[in-house]
Amino acid sequence: MASVFKRPGSKYWHAGWRSADGAFHLRSTKREDRSAALLLALEWERLDGKLSRGEMVEAQVRDVINDILERVGQPAISVPCTREWMEEWVADKKVGKSERTVKRYKKVIDDFLSHLGDQASKPLTAVTPREVQSFVAKRQKLRLSGTTVNIDVKILRAALNRARRQGIIQTNPADAVDLPERQSVERGTFTPAEVKMLLVQAAGTEWETVIMFAYFTGARLGDCTKMEWENVDLMGGTLKFLETKNKKWVTVPLHPDLQEHLCKLAGSDKAQKYITLHMADLGPGGRHGLSEGFKRIVTKAGLDLQTVQGTGVRKISRRTFHALRHSFTSALANAGVSPELRMKLTGHKSAEIHRGYTHLELDTLKDAIKKLPGLNAENDHT
Repeated sequence: MASVFKRPGSKYWHAGWRSADGAFHLRSTKREDRSAALLLALEWERLDGKLSRGEMVEAQVRDVINDILERVGQPAISVPCTREWMEEWVADKKVGKSERTVKRYKKVIDDFLSHLGDQASKPLTAVTPREVQSFVAKRQKLRLSGTTVNIDVKILRAALNRARRQGIIQTNPADAVDLPERQSVERGTFTPAEVKMLLVQAAGTEWETVIMFAYFTGARLGDCTKMEWENVDLMGGTLKFLETKNKKWVTVPLHPDLQEHLCKLAGSDKAQKYITLHMADLGPGGRHGLSEGFKRIVTKAGLDLQTVQGTGVRKISRRTFHALRHSFTSALANAGVSPELRMKLTGHKSAEIHRGYTHLELDTLKDAIKKLPGLNAENDHT
C-alpha cells in the first residue's frame, strides 16, 4: 500500500508505492499537509494500476487527480498544449540569444509542430519518443546532414527539458530517439600567399581589415566585424575582444602587420566605436550576407572555394571565412607554436584558457604571434 514520508530538509511529503510489475515509485506530492499527501499517494497507486491494465488513459487520470486536488483545496494540474509550450519557449529565447539563433530555433519548432499536425493542439504530455523519432526520419528523408538533424533534436530536447524540470512531463521524449551519425566536412585553409591575394582583392574596403583580423587573431567572422577601438592598445601591441560564442574575453598580441595596418586606420577612424563601422551591423546569412560576401572575394581573387558534396543535399565550401581561423592555427602549428599557446590565442574552452594573463604569458604569446608569416613583402616577420 502507498505510504508517505518526509525527506530530511524537505517541507513536502513524498509518496511511495509499488506497481504491479514490482517497480517501486517515489514522487514528491508537493503537499505540506500529510492527509492531503496520503490521499494523493493512494490515488496515484490506484491509477497506476488502472493505467498498466489499460483501463484508463492519461487524460482521464489527470481529471481524477485534479478532482482530488480540488477537494483538498489545492490548485489543479495544468498541462499546456504542445504548440503553446513550444512557441512560448522560442519567444523566451529572444532574450539573451542572437537573432540568427532564435530564427534557427523557430524553424525547427515550426517544422516539428507541422509534423505533429492536429496532435500539436493536444497536451504536451502526449508527445512520445515515437513522434520525435518519426520527425528525425522525415528530416533524413529530406537528405539533411546528420549534423543538422542532431542539432534539430538538440533544440527539441532543450524545449522539452524545461517542461521536465518544471514537472509538466516526467521524462523527455527526445532523450529516447536514435540519432543519425554525424559526419563533418574537414575545413580548408589558406596559405599566407593566398591570404595576401585576398587582401589585394579587398584593398581599400573594410573587408581588408576584417580578413587581417581573422588571419592574425583567429577570431570568428562576427567577432572580427565588431572589434572596437577602445579595446586596441597600439602602444602595448594587444587587442582584446569578447568572443560571442563563448562569452569570454580573449587578449591577443598584435602581429606587426596588423599593428601597422591599424595605426594607419587610427588617424581618421579612431573616433568611431567599431573599427569596421559599416560591417558591424551586418549579419552572416543570406545572399547578401557577410559569408557570401567573403566567398565572392575568394572567387574574384582567383582562389578555389573547394566546394564538396556534404552528407546531406547541400554542397559545402571548405574554404569559407572560418577557414581563416583554421589558417591561423595551422600557421602557428607549422611555426612550432605549442598546442597550449594556440588554444590560448584561439580562445578554445579549457580551464587553462580562463585564467588571466600574466606578463610572462603575454610576452610568450607575443613571441608566438610574431612567428606567423607576414603578408607584407617588404616587411616579412617570419
